Amino acid sequence: LGYRLGCCAILGIWVCWDSIWGYSRFYQLTIGGRAAFPVFRGIGGLLLLHWFWAFSTFIWSRYRVNYIFLFEFDPRFIRSPKMIFNSAVDQTLVYLVLMLLYYKAGCDDIWHIIPAGGYAFLLVCYTIHQLIFPWHIRKPLWISIKSTISTPFVSPSFFTCYIADVLTSMIKVFLDLAWTTCYIFSGDFLSAEENHKTEWKNWQNRILYTQVLIPLICLFPLLIRFLQCVRRYMDTKKRFPNLANALKYALSQTVTLFGAFHPLILFHERHENAVTSLKNVEIFQMFWFGLFILSSLYSFVWDVYMDWGLGR
Repeated sequence: LGYRLGCCAILGIWVCWDSIWGYSRFYQLTIGGRAAFPVFRGIGGLLLLHWFWAFSTFIWSRYRVNYIFLFEFDPRFIRSPKMIFNSAVDQTLVYLVLMLLYYKAGCDDIWHIIPAGGYAFLLVCYTIHQLIFPWHIRKPLWISIKSTISTPFVSPSFFTCYIADVLTSMIKVFLDLAWTTCYIFSGDFLSAEENHKTEWKNWQNRILYTQVLIPLICLFPLLIRFLQCVRRYMDTKKRFPNLANALKYALSQTVTLFGAFHPLILFHERHENAVTSLKNVEIFQMFWFGLFILSSLYSFVWDVYMDWGLGR
């Protein structure tokens, strides 16, 4: 484990060094400026989640927190923290190697055996494989995710509420994964890196993607958590804290909807070269801004006072 951790550290430094050196010495784009970077960013978010889970299980085991009982896990399929760390390290090694190859291929530093986007495609295939196999280990996770999505048809458990809370923090990751899905299925990963602006199919600017898919992805985790709170109220008949917690997610959904369908944004999308006055949307802008502040303050106070118990 220590040897492989050292390899991960070296590869991480190598990727950072090549990006910084290539930009300062040869004025090449850093990896963050490459066409397929959202693929690596999205899958990197999933990888970070794996690392956080490994650290969480280690801390819980170290301080004798019986998370297996709390989450209602089947002890037969629970891996030790060391095994989870081993899996995370192996996945990180593959991730960094493919990221380095992608960057080198984009800079013409290695032979073009496959298009630069092909390394992103290989990473997607590897990630899908890791999410499914070994099935006897992954199956309980997918069952729990299914139960989480099935809200409000099933009563939420502690673990499904935990999953839903994690999902609300991963919206940016889901947006990158949606981008990755369109990138792969459109075949754009086969295009030359330097010609992506002319050869790509321009799906990222279409209304179905910008005004339908992205708002739905932003809303879906919040909607799940909102429905869980409502279902807990139906089960327990306790208005507080269930309905008060549901209000927090309802406000967040409203902010997302108003932001997605802001008239100023829609105007510029339909008239790219037009100039409009802010007076036409001043009332809407002030209302959205006030709603944004209210939602942020409500969520902050709730998390600090109710969830963390500070000041109680």
